[in-house]
Amino acid sequence: MEVSTELKNVKPGRIISIDIFRGLTIFTMIFVNDLASVTDIPAWMQHMPADADGMTFVDLVFPAFLFIVGMSIPFSISKRLEKGDSTFLLWKHILSRTLSLLILGVLMVNIGSLNQSATGMNRHLWMLLVFVGAILTWNDYPKAEGEKKYLYKILRSAGIILLVILAAMFRSGTDDNTGWLKPSWWGILGLIGWAYLASAAVYFFFKKTPAAIAGFIAVFIFLYIGEKSGTLRVVNFIAENIVLPGSTIGAHASITTAGVFFSILLFYHSKNLKEKLIRTLVYTLILFLSGYLLRPLYGVSKIYATPAWCLYSAGLCCIIYFILYWIADEKKITGWSDFLKPAGMNPLFAYILPSIVYAILVLTGITFLSDHFGEGLTGIIRSIVYSLIILGITTALTKANVRLRL
Repeated sequence: MEVSTELKNVKPGRIISIDIFRGLTIFTMIFVNDLASVTDIPAWMQHMPADADGMTFVDLVFPAFLFIVGMSIPFSISKRLEKGDSTFLLWKHILSRTLSLLILGVLMVNIGSLNQSATGMNRHLWMLLVFVGAILTWNDYPKAEGEKKYLYKILRSAGIILLVILAAMFRSGTDDNTGWLKPSWWGILGLIGWAYLASAAVYFFFKKTPAAIAGFIAVFIFLYIGEKSGTLRVVNFIAENIVLPGSTIGAHASITTAGVFFSILLFYHSKNLKEKLIRTLVYTLILFLSGYLLRPLYGVSKIYATPAWCLYSAGLCCIIYFILYWIADEKKITGWSDFLKPAGMNPLFAYILPSIVYAILVLTGITFLSDHFGEGLTGIIRSIVYSLIILGITTALTKANVRLRL
């Protein structure tokens, strides 16, 4: 496939289908996360067991978010460069965004291991305050002058101070043997952060050589294989000493980089819809074929982030996205997706909102929903309704200028 070497002729304004895809992914993520607490549901509505060779639609949710993160990278970097950002300012943004995701990821991962007596605080109150601190710190405050400008600075500073205090208070383990915050794993947000950093670096250094970007999909896949097979001892050393699992990072970065390259295929000098369709079909076929050829190595497993799972997921995302692009950007049929757009434009807030609601329900002793709608069809309906409510709250608070920007 021949692709152009510069990002030009991209349609002005936001590409609506990117927000819709992101919003649809967040909605599905909220749904499946809530559904995890429901019993007596079909196997296809659950994650496949780690050692099973296969995947369900639930196993596609996380890679779909990684994929759309990758698709957005060329646009966000190009926009910053067009605004006149220097290389220093661009990398300051990339690294601060990555660090923010890692911090939030580690804080969220440690919630379950919090020792309430040693910390001196109820686990759910600590969790709620973490999210309050996150909102105050990373909220995209409106541009203002005078007193409001200083108020927003005070609120952001208060958020940072609150997070530092909560991190300092945190204790895990037993009362006789407590521990501090630690990245036993990086959490969903942390994994997104590492994958974003890797793919942003690939795009920054090789944006004029799309073939090299495609090559890095293979590089990240081989990073996984190298660690799993024990042939990349340096990667194993890093994984053991700084808790940076090279195989997992490589796997997830392959998905985000696949998204980067898909953006190049669709929006770098694409002449018409037919050309976009052909490129999508050929690229998808390559991803599926590659996944099929690598499947005998480790099978298809979301839990193990196997190469076949990564490549199959990326291929499926290509198909889903192109359908959304055709409907929303080509045919201009967007009314059906209005409820998804706020979550697509404010994904981090939509992602943490269910945890905020859960903490409030526990602290107030409200257990009606979980006590009465926790199994079978009624539980599935509960999860759908709950997810729609979360999107509704996201919409209302986004309009009220609660919008997280890392």
